[in-house]
Amino acid sequence: MILVLLGTFPLKFERPLIELDRLLKEGVISEEVIVQNGHTVYDSPRMTFFPFLPLDELLDLYRKADLVITQAGTGSIIKGLKMNKKMIAVARLAKYGEHVDDHQVELIQEFAGANYLIAWNETDDLAELIPKAKNFEPTLYKSSNKEIVNYLIDYIDNI
Repeated sequence: MILVLLGTFPLKFERPLIELDRLLKEGVISEEVIVQNGHTVYDSPRMTFFPFLPLDELLDLYRKADLVITQAGTGSIIKGLKMNKKMIAVARLAKYGEHVDDHQVELIQEFAGANYLIAWNETDDLAELIPKAKNFEPTLYKSSNKEIVNYLIDYIDNI
């Protein structure tokens, strides 16, 4: 099963759905595709849509997914990383009215550069990324929260 996460930002994000729908229609994708579509309204009989899901249901879908295709929001990415999921991330872009700026492009570059996920850039063909993702071995995610907390404690102690 492929889990698709469009996030909860209140602007539409149809680009990934249009491409997924095309690949499903052409038979390139044969797996079930479940989409948490947030504020994006899209109609396709080839995908199952849930605008918003309770956290426990969403986490259950993460666990069941063989692949997660997500918008480049840190929350969606970090959840997948903590579960060691194979992920493809795509940025919402300001030029399409999907976000207010292009900060998600930078996030994808950082996460892909660390081998945590596969970047789906605007010029990439999703039909080529999906088989690549199936063989992808992401780097095991290690949270740096403790390092940040220790840095802040040291900083405060030395003021």
